[in-house]
Amino acid sequence: MMPQQRQPEDTSDKDVHKQKHPRIMSRVADAFILIGSVFYALAAVAMTTVSLGLIYVSFTRVYAALTAPDTRENILLDAVSSLVISVAILDVAKYVMEEEVLRSRELRRPHEAREAVTKFMVIIALVVSIEGIVLVFEHGRDDPEALLYPVLLLFVSVVIVVGLGVFQRFSLKSEEHLDRGRKDDGPD
Repeated sequence: MMPQQRQPEDTSDKDVHKQKHPRIMSRVADAFILIGSVFYALAAVAMTTVSLGLIYVSFTRVYAALTAPDTRENILLDAVSSLVISVAILDVAKYVMEEEVLRSRELRRPHEAREAVTKFMVIIALVVSIEGIVLVFEHGRDDPEALLYPVLLLFVSVVIVVGLGVFQRFSLKSEEHLDRGRKDDGPD
């Protein structure tokens, strides 16, 4: 009879260990999520600071160009380029704050992942295309031989947009397939 009494105690000891282990893992996971959110928030603040610095530099360039008697277009185009980059950096900082800090959750559904990737890639495509356009204007008159780089940038922006369209198409088909699978399974 003794071994029979002892066997349930061993089982209960194992159950206690199983219950403690998930609590510890849950706390570790929560701490990791908190630390990750702090780092994302710091990165977003750093990007915002850099963006504001670029905006300040752009305004000082525009002011200098407008007050100088012999204003060159390149100074204004540099200011536009800096503004475009600063807005893109600010957009990425906003995206990081919204998706990683404020929501602080994993993407649970395929359409959420698609929307997040779409937002990010649209930002990248806009920055690359606007930078390409600015460089075309800068090098178009003074150095036509240097137009290869801006044209390649414009080509890359087109490839990004086409790739984004392909991604959207496949992900929508995947979502439809998942939805049909859920409907076929139905409620139990």
